[in-house]
Amino acid sequence: MNGNKLQPLKVGLRAQDIQTSVQDVDLGPLNAETKNIRLIGMAERLAIHIRGADVIDDYKKLEYIASQFGIDSLILPGALKVLEELGWVRVNKKGSAIYKLEESVPYFSDIYSAAGEYFYNSDHSEIEEATIVVCDSLALSPTTDEEIKKKLGLDDRTYKIVLDIGKSGKFIEHYESRITKENVLYSPLYWIENPDKLEHMYALLKKFGANEVYNALKKIRDYQGFPLTDNLLRGIYNNLPEDMKIIAEAIRRGIILAPEVDSLKGKKNFAFTPHIGIPIEEKVVLEKAMSILACIRYGEHFGLITRIRYPEAILDRLLSPPYRIGPHTEIRRQYAVLVGRGVGKILQERLTKDRYYFELIPTEENKKAVKLAKDLLKVGELLEDRGLSEQLQRTLFCPGSYQEAMRMLPKIKERAYISAQTQEEILNVLNDTMDGLRGA
Repeated sequence: MNGNKLQPLKVGLRAQDIQTSVQDVDLGPLNAETKNIRLIGMAERLAIHIRGADVIDDYKKLEYIASQFGIDSLILPGALKVLEELGWVRVNKKGSAIYKLEESVPYFSDIYSAAGEYFYNSDHSEIEEATIVVCDSLALSPTTDEEIKKKLGLDDRTYKIVLDIGKSGKFIEHYESRITKENVLYSPLYWIENPDKLEHMYALLKKFGANEVYNALKKIRDYQGFPLTDNLLRGIYNNLPEDMKIIAEAIRRGIILAPEVDSLKGKKNFAFTPHIGIPIEEKVVLEKAMSILACIRYGEHFGLITRIRYPEAILDRLLSPPYRIGPHTEIRRQYAVLVGRGVGKILQERLTKDRYYFELIPTEENKKAVKLAKDLLKVGELLEDRGLSEQLQRTLFCPGSYQEAMRMLPKIKERAYISAQTQEEILNVLNDTMDGLRGA
């Protein structure tokens, strides 16, 4: 591939990005072309979310945690083997049955660098390496078909398979440039990792007089965790106001992130815009922050018994000993999604059996995620700094899930139907902005 070998840190990062993107996608025969990427990505995500546990002596708990990252019980031993070979876990068995796991997982940059080295030392294919390099290249800047093929020296067959994988997982998108008439590729990761470019986007929207588009995006920027209507991400656009249709298009392009929480009142999506201040190797901190705030927004807008009125006060309590909120009857369901992500644990109140506490696991990473969630609450501001008892085991297996923003993209199957004038504004402004960012 013309010697375009990435640093191991970038390889590890992109393996995680790709596995997250294709987790819910049936790649069919392309599964065989991505097996090493997906397995390493699974191992990375599992490692990040068990870090700090020291000892896990309940294999069922581990299976529960792993299932949230697309690692079913049949694949989990393979992911654990990767972690063993990296020296991050020690698996204890009785016969063939795993009964205990001891972890010693390092911090982010060390995880990704080591995982990247592991990938290079694995029996990976040219297609897998090309997929990682193309993903990384498009996260840095939009580029044309011909430019990327020439830069990487890919033959037509390999390039076509890479595009099929990327478009299936929606980490590769494209548009036709009005300026050059070329087919331009880009990745939604570009906006996540270059949030400063959104400021350029807002400036251009004002310059071009696209007020409807500007105001729709500003609505999300000014209220992080904005609750979306049930139909918006399901492709049901009848009777949606224009600003929601514009938001649907922005989500499809990755300009707006829309992670999903599934709890008491069903699946709900909450909109966020990417922000400045998070190194790309710490994107998981942003994911945790969004998951924390999305759970709070769920209680704020969809609580059944009582609704949250002061979200910042809840975050403040999570940052001070005993790092606990509650007790409340809805906590068990509403915050269960954070248990599997290693953010906290749910404890039953001793006197009343139907009331629960949520308690933060006060690692530096989790406290940083809560602080980031507080920053996301600040309207219109850019970021500047960025072993179980039987009772708790029962709590772990309660319904509820959280889906990362990149996992949501493959589920957005159609564009919103928007009036011709607004559609023209959106597409022209977004496409022209992408051209400007790549220097066309």
